[in-house]
Amino acid sequence: MAKKHFFQPLLPGFHSHLTIPVAFFSKHIQGRNDEKTTAKLSSDASEKTWEVKTEDSRRLTDGWKEFALAHNLRVGDILIFRQEKGLTFHVTLFGPSCCEIQYESCLDDKNNIGKINLEKKNPKREAEYCSSDPSCFLASVMPSTLRYDLLNLPMSFVRANGLETRCGDIVLMNEKGRSWTLSLKQRQCGRRSYITRGWRCFCRANGLKTGDFVTFKLIKRGGTLILLRKSPSHREEDDEDSKAGDEIEPLSTKPDIDEEGNKDEKSLKRRISIWKASSSPSLNRFVTLTLKPYNLTKCVLFLPKPFTDLHGITVGTKMSLLDKQDVKWSTKLRSEGKRIRLAGGWKDFFKANSVKTGESIKLKLIWEEDTSCVLKFCSKVKP
Repeated sequence: MAKKHFFQPLLPGFHSHLTIPVAFFSKHIQGRNDEKTTAKLSSDASEKTWEVKTEDSRRLTDGWKEFALAHNLRVGDILIFRQEKGLTFHVTLFGPSCCEIQYESCLDDKNNIGKINLEKKNPKREAEYCSSDPSCFLASVMPSTLRYDLLNLPMSFVRANGLETRCGDIVLMNEKGRSWTLSLKQRQCGRRSYITRGWRCFCRANGLKTGDFVTFKLIKRGGTLILLRKSPSHREEDDEDSKAGDEIEPLSTKPDIDEEGNKDEKSLKRRISIWKASSSPSLNRFVTLTLKPYNLTKCVLFLPKPFTDLHGITVGTKMSLLDKQDVKWSTKLRSEGKRIRLAGGWKDFFKANSVKTGESIKLKLIWEEDTSCVLKFCSKVKP
């Protein structure tokens, strides 16, 4: 007889508790475990069984956070609970792309029986995260990369971000805001992209050795490219921060910290504040526009300068507007002072989305090619 099971996707705030679905609870648990107040959870990651207290036999509370932290769970992961008996479950863990997460266990150490080894990064777990976000890639520090002072970029990452023909400076930035300027080059007629002239220095300064893995995220594609080194502890923060405001501070294309790390306190604080504002992919892609009376009377609508600066949107960028019915409206970009404005099409676009004077809408930036993009209507913004 097949064992009963249910699945739960992890949403922001999942560390505090997890609730068993009411349909599963009423059919397979309710009335059968009235005297039990503790659930038992196990996984293939270790031989340990976690005891988790429950409220009304349905809400997992005390002990659940320890289980989540031990398995390095993140927002977007999916858990399948297979009922062994009563409130005893075997939990199978999947990443955002629905691939099962693989862990390394310390089962050979007598002093750490059942303890999950999360101190050393698991490349399979890191790759699972990267596969769900095309702006990220996982790099492996190998003897050859240090010897020749270069790092090949995954072609899936290169194609997804339109970098097949890009050459020039590229900035690597760590979590503290320190930056290194390297060179992005192409070979084999665009079939291979790599970064060089500083990769060895970056690894040495950040304590990276042969066998280590590091995740990078592309946070600026216009002008000088910027790759931010990511750490697992920041991922959940990014997901929760995506609910914050839409406008962010533009990143400078000129690193203000030299290769030896000489920097003043003000410069460092500025870099860190920019990194915190820019690290969320949701914040990077969304912009809010408000239809004001003078927009209609003067027939002018500007895009926020921080938004255009961050994404490298210029008058040479081809842009169209996609309404809620998936109808495209053509527009052109014009320069006025230091700002970029929409020329034509936007009035009909606002009308098609029933936007009235004084209302604000949220738009999502979607790049179709390296110099062609779409602003897609998402929703109206409540005042």
